[in-house]
Amino acid sequence: MTKVFVTGGTGFIGGNLIEYLLKDGYQIKALIRDPVKANGRLPWINKVDIVNGDILEPESFKDKINDCEIVIHSAAIIEFWNRRWDKLYKANVVGTKNVLDEALKAGIKKFIHISSVAAIGYGENNEAINEEHSYNWKKHNICYMETKHQAEEEVFKAIKKGLNATIVNPANVWGAGDYRGRRVPIVKAIKWGLPFYVNSGTNFVDVDAVCEAIINAIEHGKCGKRYILGGENLTIKEFLNTIATELSSKKPFIKLPKILIVLFSYLQEVLGLVTNISPKPSSSQLCFFGRKIYYDSSLATKELNMPFIPFKTCIKKTIDFYKKEKML
Repeated sequence: MTKVFVTGGTGFIGGNLIEYLLKDGYQIKALIRDPVKANGRLPWINKVDIVNGDILEPESFKDKINDCEIVIHSAAIIEFWNRRWDKLYKANVVGTKNVLDEALKAGIKKFIHISSVAAIGYGENNEAINEEHSYNWKKHNICYMETKHQAEEEVFKAIKKGLNATIVNPANVWGAGDYRGRRVPIVKAIKWGLPFYVNSGTNFVDVDAVCEAIINAIEHGKCGKRYILGGENLTIKEFLNTIATELSSKKPFIKLPKILIVLFSYLQEVLGLVTNISPKPSSSQLCFFGRKIYYDSSLATKELNMPFIPFKTCIKKTIDFYKKEKML
């Protein structure tokens, strides 16, 4: 059986992906930083070969890739507070370079880098953009966007050295398998009758569609190409309304003016200095509001056979999972 080395397996996408890979008959070697924390929550934990290590400690996984044909790099930090820039740079950029270097030494056949639409850019006029769009987040100085973009630059450097690598760029991912419950607060807010919404929008995609596309990229993903893995482009009001409908809750009906969001953000920035808790939203995210950040995933549909899953279906699976795990 083909053996795959996976980083970030305890994350949302990585955890779901390992389950898909196992079902498709792949052998898995998973790099896990804290197996004790992961044990008991992830259904595949006893079905894979665990490598105790960290992408920031290359010695911890040195020569561990040699018996693998494929590397799927999913490990990353999602964070928008610019005070954590150094932490993100180390994980998203240096960590990616460490995995790439080991993959090059091992001479693996295929490397798949799970990036993000954040590394691509956005439509200046609210239009849906594709993979050819030039990166234009730089002027907004957002740590997450910058480090994901720089991580892709490391992948392209490795390609020039002979690595057969493909990049996939998931949008805002929802679905079952979020054992950390990172999306629970939004669902709970709607369940409790949150009346507010903001004037913005983005692309939402089901994790199952993302996983199928990534697995198909092993064979069909072209070297040096990026593939946006997206689903439906929705306004935030449409997104929240879909959750409300599934929960049989009241739909948000009060649009928050941006000035209140700005004041709330800066208040949290100040509190963050004391509590060290990341503000949500951070001041760097304020440029999102009033903007439709939409994406075109037709290339992944065509070349990776990525399925389309309606967001209504995705939300039902998400909520059913949270209820099963007693998170709601």
